[in-house]
Amino acid sequence: MRLYLSSTLFDLQDERRAVKEVLSGDYTIVESYEADPRPLWQSCVADLASCTIYIGIVGLRYGFVPPGQGKSITELEFDAALAAGLRCFVFVRKDDAIPVSRTDLYTQENDPSLIKAFRERLSSGANNIPRAALFTTAEDLKVKVLKALQRQPAPAEPPSPGPPQPAAAPAMTELQKLLRSYLNDNWASLRLQQSFTRADLFQDLETATPFTAERVFAIACDRPALEVLLGARGFFEARAAKGFSAAAAVSEAEGIVCSAIVRCALVAAERYVRAKVDADAHRDHDPVRSSEHLVACIEAAVRLGFGLCFSAGSPQPENVFRLVHPVPEPGVPGEEGAALSASELLATIERRELQTGQEYDPDYLRTFIRLRARKLGAALVVSTDAAGRFQSAEKRAELLKDLQEQFELRTFFQQRADDAMPLWARQMQDSLLHALGPIFDISLKNVKKQEEKMPERESEHAAAPAVTHLTMHFNAPVGTVAQANAPGAQAAARDIVIGVPAVELLQALVAVQRAIDGCSAQPEDAEQRRLMVQELNEVRTVLQGEGRSESDAKLVKRCLDGVEKSAKALSNGRTIVETLAPVWSGLKQSWPAFLALFN
Repeated sequence: MRLYLSSTLFDLQDERRAVKEVLSGDYTIVESYEADPRPLWQSCVADLASCTIYIGIVGLRYGFVPPGQGKSITELEFDAALAAGLRCFVFVRKDDAIPVSRTDLYTQENDPSLIKAFRERLSSGANNIPRAALFTTAEDLKVKVLKALQRQPAPAEPPSPGPPQPAAAPAMTELQKLLRSYLNDNWASLRLQQSFTRADLFQDLETATPFTAERVFAIACDRPALEVLLGARGFFEARAAKGFSAAAAVSEAEGIVCSAIVRCALVAAERYVRAKVDADAHRDHDPVRSSEHLVACIEAAVRLGFGLCFSAGSPQPENVFRLVHPVPEPGVPGEEGAALSASELLATIERRELQTGQEYDPDYLRTFIRLRARKLGAALVVSTDAAGRFQSAEKRAELLKDLQEQFELRTFFQQRADDAMPLWARQMQDSLLHALGPIFDISLKNVKKQEEKMPERESEHAAAPAVTHLTMHFNAPVGTVAQANAPGAQAAARDIVIGVPAVELLQALVAVQRAIDGCSAQPEDAEQRRLMVQELNEVRTVLQGEGRSESDAKLVKRCLDGVEKSAKALSNGRTIVETLAPVWSGLKQSWPAFLALFN
């Protein structure tokens, strides 16, 4: 019996999991928060039509409102269930049992009046509205779901004749999960950044509905993959024109923006490759067809279902480790079937040279790998060339099996010969390298050089993360943001004729941002901090622009006055005022129109 499970996702994950656990084996649970070629709201309504029971869980988030629709996906699903005559069971979480952080009032994703009106509708007692049950916790919900279904006679299954019903949407890929989780975790910052909300990638969205994390996720998953890829390419080309590399950001907030755009691009790249590569037609140990390592990693991620994470601007995924000489032979006496000695594998994952004479407990290495994967937020993957003894399909299968069983490691094999690539693979590879070039600071000319520089065991250490809790770091230390002779640096400094260059002013703004981030975290100070960040972003936007007018000078002065005023209202805002001093001084030295405002 098919049962449709409806709710907003980010705030009710535990509740959804509880319902699936308690009904497992008795019902086929249908969900629509998964990849599908149709627009999200259409796939939801279509999936509902294949079910006989609807369960709705409602908290204090209204959810994504599709373009052109006046209601959220959650309320549209409820309406569709009523219209289809499904047996409907609605469970509403009590207000005082919901954490504040999981409400529209806190996140500002939607007007809180929308979810209030929906909850009032569910409790209105109207004839066609099923009576809702209140619950407090996921465990409480389990009990009430079971009781509600046990009280009802089992409905008859839909007759078998007739047109085939649409299948449940496929599960989200690991890259899609990474994107959804990242947007959810960082939305409070992303929604305030004009560089994100006004990016060309989102410019054709309907403005009548709120700009939410779910809308961004839907764009990455539903919009034509090549449009998303080229939109992300354009975003990083615009940054390069201002003198910033793909690896650089002038603040933590901008680093979060860059990382979000890259994740959208990776999801689109995965979808593009999936359309070209039939994953089901390949065995796991068959070599990928792409000869360039970055594209090979994306192709393997599609075929084997793993995620990818990157450090600042590097085209080499941080969770993929290249084995150049996997020496021990599977099945050789004394090796007990292990594909690699523990010491060699540990050295590879730590990207250092192998030191002979060291022995490691396999349990220790297995734990090490599991913890490293948890830290990165993605499974660890090893790759090696389909050459030498691994030219043999049998040997590749043995290596893959042993690494999986011994250490829970994914493995893929890469065919390095360009002349072995069919035309479709060549076109796919070159197109992806062109789209991803500005994103990862790569070009068709230097990809080979970069791969040649990779040491045999990748002994060079990866760049240290600049921000915690990110699996893709696009905010390198401020000192590497831009040099005076970097491409576009002079253009970014237009209208600053003497004294302090624009890059140094932007770096000074970073210091102010850090001072704001480190100031009082008292609830009563939240509004002052929000205002300061907003004013600071206005200043940054002007200084990164192509040209500056007299009105721009007035705007910058007004914003800096606002930051200083807000800082003085804080008990510990003195540090912010002190970090503003070099900004005031630098602008007066280098921008005549700004200095004129003080005369």
